[in-house]
Amino acid sequence: MKQKLFSLLILFFLLFSITACSSPEKKKAAHFQKAIAYIEHNENKAAIIELQNAIKIDPKFADARYRLGLLYLKEGNAQSAFQELQRAASLDPDNLDANTKVAEFYLLSKKTDESRKQIEAVLTKKPDYADGLALLANLELMAGNFQKAEAAVNSALLQSPESDRFYNIKGRIYFAQKDFPQAEGMFHKAITFGPDNYSNYNILAVFYEQQNKIDEVEKLLGEMIKKFPKNTQPYMMLAGLYQNKKQFDLAEQNLKKVIELAPDNVPFRLLLVEFYKGLGKTDTAFSSLTQDIKDLPDSLDLQSELANLLFDQNKFDEAKTRMDALLKKNSKHGGANLLQAKFLLNEKKFHDSIAILDSLVKDYPKWAEPSFYLALAHLSLGEMELSQKAIEDALQKAPRNTKFHTLLAQIMLMQGNSDLAKKEGSIALQLDPHNFRAAMLLSQAMLQAKEFDKAVDLLVKMSAQVPDNLEIKGNLGLAYLGLKNKEKATEVFTRLLELSPENSRALALLASLSANGDFKKAVDLVKKQIAKAPKAGGHYLLLGDLYLKQKMFDDALGAFNKAKELLPDNPQPYLVIAAIMRQTGKVDQAISEYKELIKSQPNSGNAHMGLATLLETKGDIPEAKKEYGETLRIKADFSPAANNLAWLLAQEENADLGEALRLAMIAKQQFPEEPHIADTLGWIHYKRQAYSLAQSQFEQALTPNPDDPTINYHLALALHGANVKDKAIASLKKALAFQGDFKERKTAENLLKQWEKE
Repeated sequence: MKQKLFSLLILFFLLFSITACSSPEKKKAAHFQKAIAYIEHNENKAAIIELQNAIKIDPKFADARYRLGLLYLKEGNAQSAFQELQRAASLDPDNLDANTKVAEFYLLSKKTDESRKQIEAVLTKKPDYADGLALLANLELMAGNFQKAEAAVNSALLQSPESDRFYNIKGRIYFAQKDFPQAEGMFHKAITFGPDNYSNYNILAVFYEQQNKIDEVEKLLGEMIKKFPKNTQPYMMLAGLYQNKKQFDLAEQNLKKVIELAPDNVPFRLLLVEFYKGLGKTDTAFSSLTQDIKDLPDSLDLQSELANLLFDQNKFDEAKTRMDALLKKNSKHGGANLLQAKFLLNEKKFHDSIAILDSLVKDYPKWAEPSFYLALAHLSLGEMELSQKAIEDALQKAPRNTKFHTLLAQIMLMQGNSDLAKKEGSIALQLDPHNFRAAMLLSQAMLQAKEFDKAVDLLVKMSAQVPDNLEIKGNLGLAYLGLKNKEKATEVFTRLLELSPENSRALALLASLSANGDFKKAVDLVKKQIAKAPKAGGHYLLLGDLYLKQKMFDDALGAFNKAKELLPDNPQPYLVIAAIMRQTGKVDQAISEYKELIKSQPNSGNAHMGLATLLETKGDIPEAKKEYGETLRIKADFSPAANNLAWLLAQEENADLGEALRLAMIAKQQFPEEPHIADTLGWIHYKRQAYSLAQSQFEQALTPNPDDPTINYHLALALHGANVKDKAIASLKKALAFQGDFKERKTAENLLKQWEKE
């Protein structure tokens, strides 16, 4: 009844004012007075309209702009509030509150110079203005001027000795100086003088958390929940606390309580979904998200999260259907566009994916996920520097994300920076002890750093947790090789072949260990393994290589042709067959056969590939490049053609190393362990003067065949480029020690003489 009466009075006042007020000045005053009346009865929206009307009549009406700014601030419209308060402050320099609030806005926007200029003008007018002194204290605190900050807040306290806000600031000043007892005392004083101010409790909770006083944090949060039962933040902090303590049931309870208190808050619901995903409870995350969408069916963010979750579960068709529906509703939706970028990554359309991700990074500067996928896209293109920059940006936004640290560890490992790879792998494991990928990268970094004993310790522990894991066994065998423990290495590689009979890398290493230079014994071992795994093309590559070393060309051709049949996408058999044809004088005959085949089957990628390889062998590089191009036209990601064309491009004067790198990365994605591809990629890195990257690739290429003279020669060049001269000379000597054909021998001999004189 009271509200109704007030509305009638306002209506009467409006009618009266229409007839009574004729001059602009009177109309302006009438709108302003009505606004004041509305403000007194908390009718803010009506008050805003009246103030806007007053300002239309007089744009320089400072008091109206000031009050309008305060109303906008109360309504949460920060941008409009700042505009009005800034105008009010310029129109009325004596309005200290307006000027101080403008300074606060500048401070929040990190425009500290503008903030300082504004507040100094206020304090010039009134040096003891408490609110101005408080802001100055915050500015000095941010600048690290602790004595000036304390002097300012002490002056403010002289004006308002029972103001909780000033004790809060003083506590933060002591905290920044690591005077923890004094800081804690000030925070308690702030609570004493401001028992109903949530921020006073919050800063004390943060203080205890950073002091690692977990019991005090938990106790205080309990008090905060009793004091502020409808505030979600204490429950959020408790959830984080219990998550760190691995008390996941309690963390889940508190996250659910947050949703109970704010059921319409979508970010809170997404936080619970991320919690379940982090625990590996994908089904629970899916169920939770499904219920969320039932509760809030209009939320595109929830629907986007579901589509992304389906994508991560490899349910691509359903994910794409949902993504298309989302983009139809809102073509600029961040989550839907991120999913589109992920689909493009899957389809190897890296440049298209990067275009979307760059926009997302720009449009959502605090969102870390786009930067993570941007790093993946650049990595796929071999753009290491850009990839590293993107993942470091993701980590700035989300420093506790184990997935991000894992990717950075991988990038560091690929760059040959074993120290940083170990550091990032260790951080990832601390954040998530179950992060298998991080543990593997850490072990590989130890191998790269030649810390074989540490690698063995870690891999043995991992093997106890995940018995008979093939990747662990493979790295453990390499670690034992590094320690020159041939017995243990043989035992591990033998077990690895029992678990995975088709593992050609393990077979190569075992053959090298067991045969010890006896080719017949090695051939017998490989043949026995072929009987166990007749479709393992890599075994035939190894067999062909053993025959080739004994100059048994017909047997080698038979083995490599079988390998080509089983591994049509692998470049090695094509390369070696071409070399054998050249060595046995059958190149022209083979070229004619391929050309005949292409006449009848112009889209035969294998025919173009075989012809390209032989043309390259014969030295007809332009035609070889043309045929490799034809092969890639037929199949854009055909690894052998991509690798070989990348190699040819890298040999040219004024080479297009960017295109060569792109092609080499296509090959690398298909066969990450293939030594010839690693050698090609290493050579391109070497030509780009990225010596650590080159070294890493050459060392990988040497793993299955450590005596290869050409790759040892390439490694020597990379080491010399990196100014690691002793190791460079050692690698060059190893290349020259090879007894067979080595076309770079003369150059290597001259380099050795030159380097030994340096």
